[in-house]
Amino acid sequence: MRAGRPKAFEQSEVLEKAMHFFWERGYCKPGIAELVGHLGIGRQSLYDTFGSKRDLFIKCIYHYRATQLSTVIRILKEASDPLGRLKEAVRFFEALALDKSARGCLVANAIVEFGTDDPEICALLDETLALLEGGYLDALRRAKRLGQLPPTKKPAHIAKALTNASIGMAVTGRLSKDAAEIRAACAGTLAMLG
Repeated sequence: MRAGRPKAFEQSEVLEKAMHFFWERGYCKPGIAELVGHLGIGRQSLYDTFGSKRDLFIKCIYHYRATQLSTVIRILKEASDPLGRLKEAVRFFEALALDKSARGCLVANAIVEFGTDDPEICALLDETLALLEGGYLDALRRAKRLGQLPPTKKPAHIAKALTNASIGMAVTGRLSKDAAEIRAACAGTLAMLG
């Protein structure tokens, strides 16, 4: 039995490229030929290594969580000045929205593209939003304990609102390159913090 050719690519590099590809182009619109052409690998190598296009997309969502969303969660977990960390996290999403490439947020883009059409992807995206909301909630609770939030503020409600505003800001960035509009959305989001 003859062995197949060895893989001439690094899986992590291809996964990173695929994540950026889906982030910029979406999932549904580009075909498999465009995808493998962008990745610089053969169709069979894609299937052998990552499974289907859908399987690769799911892996990209996990990769996005590990490389992009983890940055926001890390910011929110910093012990000092939780209110400042909350503002920094919101500004992270403002920066995504202001990015000239107009990619927005891969998770936000996928939510808009898929809706509830694919239950597995929908559950993964919901789980991803829950990670962000949980990060906001933990930081808000710390801020309230330190007296950085008024006692009447409800951390759970604000965490939900910040999550939705952050994702909405990222979508706005994808749709509009008007920096003033994005900055106004960010200012309104920050106003929720008091």
